[in-house]
Amino acid sequence: MKPALLCLALILPLQAESLTIPGSLFKSPEFKANFIGSYGFLPNVEPKVNRDELEFLVKLREPIEKNQLKQAEAMIKQFAFAQKNPPELTRKQRKAGEIAKEPRNLSPAFDYTLGNIFLQSGQNAKAEAAYKKAIAEHPPYRRAHKNLALLYSSTNQLAKAKPHVTKAIDLGESDHLIYGIMANIHFQDEKFLAAETAFRQAYLLNPKNPQWKLGLAQSLLSQEKWSEAGVMLQALIDEAPEKALLWKQQANCFVQNGEIMRAAENFEVLRHKGLADTETLTKLGDIYVNEQEPLLALGAYLDAMQKTNNVDVSRTLKTATYLLKLDAPAQATKLLNELDKRGADSMTKGQKIEALLVRSDISKSKDDLNSATGHLKEVLKLQAGHGEAQVRLGQIYLMQADEAEEEAEAATLKQAARTAFTLAMTDSDPKVAYQANLRYAQSLAKEGSYIKALPKVREAVRLKDGSKQLIEQYLRRIQRAAERQEAREKRAAEE
Repeated sequence: MKPALLCLALILPLQAESLTIPGSLFKSPEFKANFIGSYGFLPNVEPKVNRDELEFLVKLREPIEKNQLKQAEAMIKQFAFAQKNPPELTRKQRKAGEIAKEPRNLSPAFDYTLGNIFLQSGQNAKAEAAYKKAIAEHPPYRRAHKNLALLYSSTNQLAKAKPHVTKAIDLGESDHLIYGIMANIHFQDEKFLAAETAFRQAYLLNPKNPQWKLGLAQSLLSQEKWSEAGVMLQALIDEAPEKALLWKQQANCFVQNGEIMRAAENFEVLRHKGLADTETLTKLGDIYVNEQEPLLALGAYLDAMQKTNNVDVSRTLKTATYLLKLDAPAQATKLLNELDKRGADSMTKGQKIEALLVRSDISKSKDDLNSATGHLKEVLKLQAGHGEAQVRLGQIYLMQADEAEEEAEAATLKQAARTAFTLAMTDSDPKVAYQANLRYAQSLAKEGSYIKALPKVREAVRLKDGSKQLIEQYLRRIQRAAERQEAREKRAAEE
C-alpha cells in the first residue's frame, strides 16, 4: 500500500499575480492612438464639437504625440479662455457685417482630453475629476466611461470601475481592455465562469497580451477545469519558461488529473533550471515516495534541505517515517543524519523523541534489536514514563526473549516486557494505554495464561477507539480459553 503523501502538499494556490491595468498603458502607442479620436461621427456616444473645436483638436494632436503634455494642457486652457471671452469686433468687422461670437463653454470632449493628459502624466485625481465632468455633461460618453474604468482598474479600485465598465460595454465598447477589466472584476467577485467568458473575449481580441492568458488560466483553475487550465498554462510557459509558478500550477493540473509523473517532470525541469525551491523539491520527493522510488525521493528531499537554513523538522521526521514504510531504512537514516547536521539545534524535546523513535524503528527493521532498545532508552531519559516508548520497548523485549538461548534469560526479558507494558497502561493517551493492555494480554495468552490475560483484553476493548469488531472477537476467544482453563484447573483441584 502506498503512503498517502500527495494530499499533504500538492495543492497549489490559484492566484499567480494581480491582474490590473498597468500604469504604463497610458504612455503606450495604443493609448496615444486613441487619445483624441474622431468626433462627431458617433453622435450617440460622443459629444458634439463645433468647427473651431475640431480644428483646434487637430492642432492639439502634435504636442500630445510628442509627449509635450504641459504644452497641450496650456493650449487647452488658452483655447477655453478664448471661447469664454471672445474678442469684441472691430469697427471694420462690424461694417463688414461680421457677427460677434457668443461666449460658450467647451465641449465635454475637452474634459475627456484633459483627463487623458492628466492620466498620462500620472495626475490620477485630476484625471478622475475631468472624466467625471465629461460624463456629467454627456452621460453616454463611451470613451470617458472606458478610460475612467481603466483609471480605477490601474489602482485596483474594481468596485468603482465596475459601473463604468458595464456602461461602456452597453454603449458598444468592445476592445480587449474593457473585456479584460470586466473579466478581472468577475474573477475578484469569484464569478469564475463569467470571468472565463470575458477573459476568452479579451484573449480573442488580443492574444499577445499575457495578462489575458494568465487570467483565463486562473479562471479555469478556479473551476477545476484541469485539462484546459494545463493547456493554457503551457502557452504561458512557452512565452515565459523562467516563471516557476507557471510550472508549479501546471504540475497541480497534472496531479488533479492523476498524471502524477507529468507533475514530477515539471518539478524536475525547475530543479534542472535551478528554479526549484524547498517546497517544490519536497513535493517532488512526495511524488517519488508515492511511486515507491525511495532513492529518487531521498535525492529530492536532501536537495530541499540544502535550499533552506530553516529545516522543517516535523516534515523531515514524517518523511523519514514514510521512507521506512517503503522498506528503505538506508534512505530514512540518511535523511535523519542530514537533519542532525542541519536542524539538531532547533529541535524541541518532542522532536528529539520522535527522531529517536524513528531510529529505533529503523534498527528494528534491520533486526538490530540492541540498537533499537538503546534508542528507546534514550527516549526514556528525555521523558521518563514515555508510554509509546515503553510499549515499543516491551515488544522488543518479547522478541529478544523468543531468541534467548537460556530459559532464565528469556524469563527475565518477558518480565521486563510486562513491566514496560504495565508502566504504559497509565499513559494519558488512550491509544497508548490500549496497546499496553493488548500487548500484555497477548504475552500472557501466548503462554496459556488466559485467566490473567482476560481483564487486560477487557480493558483494551474499553479503551479502543473506533471499530471494535476485531478486538471484541479476540476478547471472545480469550474468554472461551479462560473458561476452559478455569475448568481444567477446577478438575485438577478436585482430583
